[in-house]
Amino acid sequence: MKPFTYCMPAKLYFGENCISKNSDVFGKFGKKAIILTGKASAKKNGSLKDVTDALDKNKIAYTVFNKIEENPSVETIVEASKTAVAEKADFIIGIGGGSPMDSSKAVSFLAANPDKGSDFLFEAKEASHLPIVLVPTTAGTGSEATQYAILTNHVKKTKTGISKRTFADVAFLDGKYMLNLPLQITRNTAVDAFTHLIEAYLCNECGFLSDMLSETGMRYFKEIKSCLAKGEFTLEDREKLLLISTLAGMAIAQSQTSLPHAMGYYLTYFKHLSHGPSNAVFTKAFLDFVPEQDKVSKIMELTGFKDSSDLDSFVKSIVPTVTATEEEINYYTDEMMKVTGKLKTVNKPITRDDMYKMFKQSLQK
Repeated sequence: MKPFTYCMPAKLYFGENCISKNSDVFGKFGKKAIILTGKASAKKNGSLKDVTDALDKNKIAYTVFNKIEENPSVETIVEASKTAVAEKADFIIGIGGGSPMDSSKAVSFLAANPDKGSDFLFEAKEASHLPIVLVPTTAGTGSEATQYAILTNHVKKTKTGISKRTFADVAFLDGKYMLNLPLQITRNTAVDAFTHLIEAYLCNECGFLSDMLSETGMRYFKEIKSCLAKGEFTLEDREKLLLISTLAGMAIAQSQTSLPHAMGYYLTYFKHLSHGPSNAVFTKAFLDFVPEQDKVSKIMELTGFKDSSDLDSFVKSIVPTVTATEEEINYYTDEMMKVTGKLKTVNKPITRDDMYKMFKQSLQK
């Protein structure tokens, strides 16, 4: 059996009203919190009120920073960090999708090291950070169960993972926050989780436990496909989507994502296509390219698709796609060939011609 390691230190509370039932947990992290979230969603779905009620119950002061945008920029992280320092926050609470959750990890490092600039985030050195509590309100990134944080880097004109890594201390997983989530966001985020499962399973850093997590998530995805197609969800369905996302996050935390994620960043930055669909555009080409075709067949068996074309048709029926010009494809190809870390996640050499063909197959119709 292939050697593996496993580490996922975040403590997860799963189930309806898990915040109110475990509100004493917040008291372990200090007397002042900064809450990172977006402009409106946390208010609408009740997650922000549940958190602030729990903080009030434990006599914990808090400040709300609600400027976290989709695909948060380094500049926003710096502003949020300065606010955390000015407010003397003891810990960070991230409420929302991947953007507030990833932001919380980045802010936790800068707030604990106020003398450092944003470049500090991209230095591969261990550093102190503030405690982190996460409350996902979408089911896609699995950030509540990973050590990763992705930011928009305008200098590099793409999205970039920070080099500083940390898991959340605690995450509260409550499907009720997603009951009124718009259909397209539900589909986009579900597809994001699905691509996590696939990439973790086919990444050459996969292992026994990450494969087990991926396979379990794929079985649940098979059960939820009809809901995604119809656009109708019960609370149980929402909980299942949330569980898929968390399992997928746990899987990529042990292996990592592979080519589609890195290729998709260009579509998010230049085409403004949401993260999940950006990954999904390249999933078929990735499935057809990897040498582990036995595992590709297993994916089809677990998810109920006939083959990669059937999977691709389903995904494209529920999320948007984009096209690209020949000039754009060549630019993406050249830039992607510089991302050597992701190229190494595949168990075969990747030439420029290979990469060009994957972009071409996926983006020109």
